[in-house]
Amino acid sequence: MKYITRSITQLILTVLFILISFVHGNTIEINDSTVFVEAFNAYQQKDYLLTIEKCDQLNQAFPDSPLRDVTLLLIARASLKSGDNERAAKSATTFSTEFPESSLKTSVENELALLVNRYQKGEVLGVDKTLQTAASKVRSDRLARERAAKLNLEMELAAKIEAEQKYLVHIKVEEERFKKERLQAEKIDRSNINVAITLYGTVGPVPVGSNGNLQIEISNKGKNNEDFLLTVEATKEHNAILVRANKPNENITRLQLAAGETFKGNIVFRMPAEMIDGHRSIVTVKAVSAKFSDISFQKETILISSAPLVRAVAKLAKLKVTPGEILSYHVAVLNAGSLPAQNLTVRLQLPSNVDFQTAQDSSLKQEANGTIVFKVDQIEIGKLIEINMDVKVREDSAVGQELRGRLEIINDILQRKDIFTARSSTVVQTK
Repeated sequence: MKYITRSITQLILTVLFILISFVHGNTIEINDSTVFVEAFNAYQQKDYLLTIEKCDQLNQAFPDSPLRDVTLLLIARASLKSGDNERAAKSATTFSTEFPESSLKTSVENELALLVNRYQKGEVLGVDKTLQTAASKVRSDRLARERAAKLNLEMELAAKIEAEQKYLVHIKVEEERFKKERLQAEKIDRSNINVAITLYGTVGPVPVGSNGNLQIEISNKGKNNEDFLLTVEATKEHNAILVRANKPNENITRLQLAAGETFKGNIVFRMPAEMIDGHRSIVTVKAVSAKFSDISFQKETILISSAPLVRAVAKLAKLKVTPGEILSYHVAVLNAGSLPAQNLTVRLQLPSNVDFQTAQDSSLKQEANGTIVFKVDQIEIGKLIEINMDVKVREDSAVGQELRGRLEIINDILQRKDIFTARSSTVVQTK
């Protein structure tokens, strides 16, 4: 008999937004980048309706915000948590449509993905525990039918062999008797093979670039001593191997267990530095009988990565400017991940026809090609840093010209570079 048990650890990617008012002259503007703390705190405190409300405000006020991808995911997750399955599926579907190449798609939970599938099929979504119970019953009934069919087939085969033996000569009878005895012995041997694999999952997400460890127990529940071939299936980047608890450097691929004996070991792996926050990877352990290759047992679990998730917004204070105008340029860098972002290098390319003037932060450096560079030591989870500088629109700027900036953020520790370009732009108008 073959047992396959599936254990899935759920993680929800925390998505952050803050709604902030800032004063520039005598006017008050809502800044999309500062929505972070309020939305993040609402989600952390499990106030999902408030989270949805803040996200709706953000989408209405800033339909072209560079934060729209994470806004849609946050609405989906908050709707799922608050029981609005239809809203959750609709928002997740919009995310997939608008951002088909987004790396955040790998962090979408299975439950949410299933809701999207049902929604796209036109189903009316809702909480229905009866369907869950019915599904479990269908599965149980099918397994029962398969076991009954197998038993009936074995009984019919035994009866056929017994009937044929009556028409054979003495030697044939002896041969069939010997064959039957051998098959019966093999059947008993096969039925006595039983293994229990127990995987103790990690306490939580594993930081990228660090080593991880999964405790494992493999117990021989059969009546005989057995020999098993062991494999660990995971992505190549994880370098996952099975080792003994007391010998962390010894890779185990074959295991002999006496009846009732339990092997205690660990699956050691490394979480790749390039994984995004919330990336989900499956690790499967298989034990195959060395005597009967078609008899195997397996257990799987989910590895989830933990990493900083940096987002950035850079834009002029106004959407319409005039040649020669001096105005403020605002940069916000925020961390929507589950680990602090450290040792960041920010490289800002101002829009064309815009020249840097001054900045209060003396750490800003301007390179020969005009790129503004500054360092960020650390951004905590759910926090942001803001930089303001004065810039000037060139006198020869053409009317109608779009002024679109670009940000590069380099994580010096993880050797990762993210590029952000404004989805909306400032336009030059006549004086």
